[in-house]
Amino acid sequence: MKRHTEKLQLCCCVLICTMIVRSAVAEKIFVNGRNGSDGNLGTEERPVRTMKRAAEMANAAKGTGPTTIKIAPGTYTLTESLEFNGTRRYTRKERLVIEATVLPDEPRWRPGMMPTILSVEDPRRDSNLAGLTATHGMKIGVSHVTIRGLKFLGNPLLRNWHLCVARTGNDLDDLVVTQCVFAGDADVIDINCAVLATGDGFVVDHCIFRNCNAGAVFWDGPQGVIGKGCSMRYCIVDGARISGVWTCQTAEDFEFHHNILTRSEYFWMRKKIDNPRRYTIADCLVAGNKNYSGYGVEMGPTDLTGPEVTYEETNINKKGPVVFVRDKRKRSYLHVAAGTPGSDLGAGLFTE
Repeated sequence: MKRHTEKLQLCCCVLICTMIVRSAVAEKIFVNGRNGSDGNLGTEERPVRTMKRAAEMANAAKGTGPTTIKIAPGTYTLTESLEFNGTRRYTRKERLVIEATVLPDEPRWRPGMMPTILSVEDPRRDSNLAGLTATHGMKIGVSHVTIRGLKFLGNPLLRNWHLCVARTGNDLDDLVVTQCVFAGDADVIDINCAVLATGDGFVVDHCIFRNCNAGAVFWDGPQGVIGKGCSMRYCIVDGARISGVWTCQTAEDFEFHHNILTRSEYFWMRKKIDNPRRYTIADCLVAGNKNYSGYGVEMGPTDLTGPEVTYEETNINKKGPVVFVRDKRKRSYLHVAAGTPGSDLGAGLFTE
């Protein structure tokens, strides 16, 4: 009897240790819209089909350790926004990562392999089908998140404000959006704002923004909290109908460098009442924009900034034109053509 009890206790200890280890190891969820099934376990051999199911699985994860959602090439339609708001405790090293299975720096990558995310959400009421609406692609409700290697389109619903990636809320930190494409069209599939976040650690890196109302928006924090440790770097913004970058309550450590911004209504937008009023920008190509710096609110621009707002510029090229590669077969599609202004800045999807 004693020996049986000791064996039972040993088995229980092994089971508990196994559960503890599993709760702290890396968790990967694979998504494949072509051959996956939402009834699958989400393994590489048995992927789920929709990003909604992957988000549900990530939100249900307990304990500690990183979570990685790997998304295969394909088109993924969202009938509602993806909300990432689980209770798992991520850190700077052990993150929630939402990324393509094939990333731009890999030799086999081609532009057509990027997973494409399209919002088809329709929040209109039957009594007001022509009313103004708003939709989101991803809502990030946890800290320490990386979004990498995805292509976001807008929402085809007219009179709709679509926001591809948003992080708003109290005490959130460390959101990196990198190697992503945001492609809109004002008449067909509009993007009102590509990426927006409040608070600390919002980094936009090696992204391409085309024909969005606003590219990267560093928005007001709750109760006027100033966002520290934020940056925009190595990005291309082409054809922003409001502004390429929009800053509100950012700290003076805000980094802005190695970016290309062209054919936009405003290069830089900010709220009139917000601080700081001095920005440092370096190693950028800013050419062919209608206005340089302006004030604005949620509805759009209000007027130009005056001498009260200053930009400390280092190595800023204001001469164009900016020439882009249009051949969709090339890895450099939508990047600046070699040997033309801005091609030496390293802006675009490739980090290597």
